Amino acid sequence: MFRVLIIGFEPFGGYSENSSWAVAEKVAACGVEGVDITLAQMPVSFGRVAEALRGQVEHLCPDLIVMLGQSAAADRVKLERVALNMMDSAVGDNDGYCPNEEPINKGGESALLTTLPIKSLRSAIEAKGVRAKISNSAGLYVCNRLYYEALRMCKESPYMQAIFIHLPLYEGHPSAKSDTPTLPLEEMILAVQTLIREIYDKKREI
Repeated sequence: MFRVLIIGFEPFGGYSENSSWAVAEKVAACGVEGVDITLAQMPVSFGRVAEALRGQVEHLCPDLIVMLGQSAAADRVKLERVALNMMDSAVGDNDGYCPNEEPINKGGESALLTTLPIKSLRSAIEAKGVRAKISNSAGLYVCNRLYYEALRMCKESPYMQAIFIHLPLYEGHPSAKSDTPTLPLEEMILAVQTLIREIYDKKREI
C-alpha cells in the first residue's frame, strides 16, 4: 500500500480556522483509491514543528508527505518548489517567537528542492479546472521550516518524497473579508487528491 502522510496546521495569527486543516481533514476522510492516508496536524511553532514532523515520519514511514499551509494572500493553489534554510518573521508564531534571520540548520544547505515533477503536477490539477501555480518561495515562516525539515528527511530516506502546497482561504471561511481571495473548498480538496493520484500512478509505472 502506498502510504501518504497529509499534514495541515492549527489556527494561527488571529484566524479562527485554518484552510490547510479543513482541506487535509476532508482529503483524509474521502481518501484516494489504493492509497493509505494518515492525517496529522502540526503546531504553528518554529520550535516544535520539526520534532512533531519527525515523530510522525518515524512512526509511519510514509512514501509521500503532502504538507498544506494557509496563505490568505493566495488566489489559487500554490505548489512550492523550494524550502530555504532560514527563519525570519516580524509576526510571532503561536508560541510568541519571532526569529530574526536564523538558520534552520547551521551549516546545512541553503535551499532544498522537491524531487517531484512539479510542472506535470500543476498541469494535472489545472486539467481538473482548479487554478494552480508553481511558487519558488514558501516564505520564511513556519511553513518553510516544516518544508525544509521534510526535505532533509527525504534526503535521509531516498524512497520518501515531499511537497508543500499553500492554499487560499476557502469560500465561507469565517476570517475572509469581502476583498480576500478565496477558492471553493471542494476545488482545493480535488487539487490535493489529484496530486496524490498522479504521484501514486507514476510510482506504479516504475
